[in-house]
Amino acid sequence: MLFNSEQQAEDKLIILYVLKKIKTSLTREQIALIVIENLQIGYFDIQLYIDDLIKDEFLSVLDYDEKTVLTISAIGKEALKLFCDKIPTYITDMIDLYLKENREKIFKEVKITANYQKLSETDYLIDLKLQENNMVLIEISLNAPTLKLALDICNRWKENTQELYSSVLKILT
Repeated sequence: MLFNSEQQAEDKLIILYVLKKIKTSLTREQIALIVIENLQIGYFDIQLYIDDLIKDEFLSVLDYDEKTVLTISAIGKEALKLFCDKIPTYITDMIDLYLKENREKIFKEVKITANYQKLSETDYLIDLKLQENNMVLIEISLNAPTLKLALDICNRWKENTQELYSSVLKILT
């Protein structure tokens, strides 16, 4: 496993640490939630680190209950055992406390979807949805005149779902 920097190595070890401490499989979103709420690591960086950890076989991918979950592999456990001291103690303490206090929040099922389909040369239908525990909180359908705009809207929805949802609720109530 090659890391570009000590910080990337530490961030990847933190992901392994989270999965070892939680003692169960997690989705990519659940891992991101835990890491983002405790550290200054961006969502997309976390996803890249997860991809690297899967590629290097430190994480195993499982299909469970119609979703993909990740678990730490034997190789990942061994690497964590060897290099756990590279994670600052204050970070492991913070993660331990967070996992203890937020277990219910972590396992709350939140699904964010953003899809588009081409209707004509100048018309794309965009469907945006936020679900929590299989209950639809908000669903929005709108049209866009270009593929670029449709993609931009989908990406902004995925990046800012909670903020956008809160804004819509505030305006409507």
